[in-house]
Amino acid sequence: MILYKKAFPLGKDISFFHFMTALRKGYFPNFVLTIDKISATENYQAQLFFTTPSFWRWGFANAFLDGVFLNKCTIQYLEDEEYFILQASPKRTNLYLASLYAIFAILFFVSAIFMIAINGGVSLNTIFGFAISIIIILAPLTLIYLRDKKFWDKVGSLATGIN
Repeated sequence: MILYKKAFPLGKDISFFHFMTALRKGYFPNFVLTIDKISATENYQAQLFFTTPSFWRWGFANAFLDGVFLNKCTIQYLEDEEYFILQASPKRTNLYLASLYAIFAILFFVSAIFMIAINGGVSLNTIFGFAISIIIILAPLTLIYLRDKKFWDKVGSLATGIN
C-alpha cells in the first residue's frame, strides 16, 4: 500500500544518474538509506533505517520495524518528462500496527458516542477527556508519519540542489 507519492523535477543540468550518485553518497542524520536497482527496469528500490534506537528506546517509534513507518520507497524515473516519482510504503507488519492504532482510536470514539447516547448527555470534562485520549492514541502514528514524509521530501528535493 502506497502512503506517500510525489513527483520531483530534476534540476537544470542534472541527470538522473547524478541524482542517484548524490543520493548514495548523501548524509542523512539519524538515518541510513540503502539503494538498489530493480532488475529489468529503470527503477530503484530505497530502504530507510533509523540509526539512533537508543534515543528512541522507550519511544513509540520502536513499535515499528527499524523505527521507521514508511521504510520502502520506489524511485521511478520518467525519462521523457525529466522528473521522477517517489513512492513510499510501510512494511506489512508496520501497516498492521498502524491499523491497530487507528482501530483503537475509532473504538474509543464509538464508545464515547455510545456513552453520550446512553446517559443522555455528558459533561464537558468527559468529552475533553475522550478527545485528549484519542489525540494521545493517534499522536505517535501521526508524528512518525510526518517525520518519514519530511525525510522523503528532503530526498526528492536533492534533485534540484545538486552542484
